[in-house]
Amino acid sequence: MDLNLCLKVLDAEQIRQADQFTIKNEPIHSIDLMERASEEFVKWFAAQFSVDSPVVIFCGTGNNGGDGLVICRLLNEAGYMVSLFCVGDPDSGSRDFKINYDYIQNYDIPQTVIEQDNFPELTTGTIIIDAIFGSGLSRPVVGLIADLINHLNEQPCAFRVAVDIASGLGCNERFDEGAVMLATHTVSFQVPKLSLLLPDNEKQSGQLVIKSIGLVEEYIQSLSSSFYYSTEEFIKSFIRSRGKFSHKGTAGKNLLVAGGLGKIGAAVLASKACLRSGAGLLTVHVPGCGINVLQNSVPEAMVIADEQDHLISNMNSISEYDVIGVGPGIGTDKMTTLVISQILDQFDLPMVIDADALNILSENKEWIEKIPKGSVLTPHPGEFRRLVGDWNDDYERLDKQIRFCAEHDLVVLLKGANSSICNSDGTVIFNSTGNPGMATGGSGDVLTGIITALLGQGYSGYESAVLGAHLHGLSGDLYVRKYTEETLIASDLIDFLPEAFRKVSGR
Repeated sequence: MDLNLCLKVLDAEQIRQADQFTIKNEPIHSIDLMERASEEFVKWFAAQFSVDSPVVIFCGTGNNGGDGLVICRLLNEAGYMVSLFCVGDPDSGSRDFKINYDYIQNYDIPQTVIEQDNFPELTTGTIIIDAIFGSGLSRPVVGLIADLINHLNEQPCAFRVAVDIASGLGCNERFDEGAVMLATHTVSFQVPKLSLLLPDNEKQSGQLVIKSIGLVEEYIQSLSSSFYYSTEEFIKSFIRSRGKFSHKGTAGKNLLVAGGLGKIGAAVLASKACLRSGAGLLTVHVPGCGINVLQNSVPEAMVIADEQDHLISNMNSISEYDVIGVGPGIGTDKMTTLVISQILDQFDLPMVIDADALNILSENKEWIEKIPKGSVLTPHPGEFRRLVGDWNDDYERLDKQIRFCAEHDLVVLLKGANSSICNSDGTVIFNSTGNPGMATGGSGDVLTGIITALLGQGYSGYESAVLGAHLHGLSGDLYVRKYTEETLIASDLIDFLPEAFRKVSGR
């Protein structure tokens, strides 16, 4: 895995250093770099929003405000109805801000310097562009500007688009107080910011778009970070193709332990996803009530029926398998709990642990030490909280994820938008695919099947988790391109897996 093919997540100081290095070594004047960033923003904006939409732009007096001034000028030239609001004294602005502020006086654009008594009342359909503060903000926003941000958050506007980052939102830290713009979209420059990838900040970040502004890539790669954002180029760099003489025995002997009374569908979804992801041989251990369902729904799989009709109660020899995926729909009955203990005692290759198997572990935390090193755990936030305890915010949650992986030599894929995938060395890759339509029952079962199949084909635990999350999310994105988020169900993800594999493999 070549992490240099990911987007590196940098902090505010590192971003400033990358700007300065580019200015000095490209070389390029800072004001021309500002123009370049603004042009990228406007290209995206014009592709999203009609020229008939009224646009109001709020600019601080720093360089983020300078971006806003250039954006205002370019949108005006493109025919948009723009109004400019300066937040702060223009005469005290940064050098590049003042140059662009003087320049924009040559344009017929309505302009207002914000005071306490002249906050604008906006109409439905208005688009706010937020260029008040950028990623260098180091303290919470209070006072007049906080009042303005709170006022704008209450306006019945159509969209609030943040330039680089929403005003009031820290780049890589959370402020306990202060106002933050509620952005529907964020157009971030060059690299993602950590705060934009965390669920706590969903309302402040909205839809994330990342636009390159040509900062020197070699310098960015020299900067230290444990956080990365996956790209299609990165995924393509390590996905494998099968050899000419591959056969079903070399593509992985997989065992899925899944299903319970009323939840045999979880076993079906995981099984189909596993097979669609390249598993050579698949055996599924299900309660007795599930055998006919599996044999009819997934004829390509071999099925072992448990002696108990409604739950998993025993386990035959498992030494013949290359990988085991366990958890979807199994419940937490005492007999099933003992089966989990038995698997952990007998199996020493990386496995995938999900759903109720995680809940069983949370009640028997001493068993975590028995999990084979390099295994993949795929909790949602509630399951992870039961494993590691509560947290105050997503920054603390991320710290707990990193410590857990390091302590136990495991991979944790914490599910959600921008799922965070952590390796035992503390490297975290945020997944860049997926959409809200995937928040539907059974989606996690599909992910378990995908990762199980990848592990069985010889990918490492971390590779399997990163590739599996990308394919899983991409399948959802491909579905939504054709249909809608509201109509997506888990089995649709399986149907679109072939197209997802084709897209990332180039075959």
